[in-house]
Amino acid sequence: MKSRAFAVAMLLAVAVQPAFGQAPDVAAIAGEYCLVGVREVGSCLKLHADGRFQYFLAYGAYDEGSEGTWRLDGGEVVLDSPAYDRRASFSFKRMQKSNSGAYEVVVEAGNGRAIAGVAMRPTCDGRTFDAGVTQSYAVAIDCRAAPSSIALGLAMFGLDHQTVDVSGRAGADKVYVFAFDPGDLGRKRFAGHRLRPGDRGLVMIYRDTPIRDLSGRSFRYTRK
Repeated sequence: MKSRAFAVAMLLAVAVQPAFGQAPDVAAIAGEYCLVGVREVGSCLKLHADGRFQYFLAYGAYDEGSEGTWRLDGGEVVLDSPAYDRRASFSFKRMQKSNSGAYEVVVEAGNGRAIAGVAMRPTCDGRTFDAGVTQSYAVAIDCRAAPSSIALGLAMFGLDHQTVDVSGRAGADKVYVFAFDPGDLGRKRFAGHRLRPGDRGLVMIYRDTPIRDLSGRSFRYTRK
């Protein structure tokens, strides 16, 4: 009789335990999750038991990260991060000598290192045109006369061209050196973003991204 009562008690105890994805609590959900099933994309989300989260995603040359707080609401995980609204910007920094004798462009990070992949759009000789992207060295632009402005942009991060006035800058030196302030570029904002628990993982609709191929897709994160 005692063994039967014990078995019934055990069954009742199991029955009231919340199954993952049905009635989760913080302790059941906290942990590290990584994306599965999306080619060429690496992403992980760590939910700390104290209500903090950390997140990253990498897709080719594009990287983004975020951190903030998470909570449970209606059985779903809700992420909130800082606004991350400090805009990235380009500014004229200096002129320097051109070894080739041509007009050239360099974009530098805060540490003084040249940045590759910035799209250039100079205005010179009565036209505005796409001149390719920067490299880790000065890149020549096809201008016979000094450009009046140079627009710079980073399409992979959704950063439109910003036009910088450089009229009157050129002289004996012909290399235009620009400074790049990343602001909150590469920081992903989450504002009440919901993830649905299910099948030992979390499902998120990935949005608010400059990567069109990924926007609106369902991302499934499984616990590590």
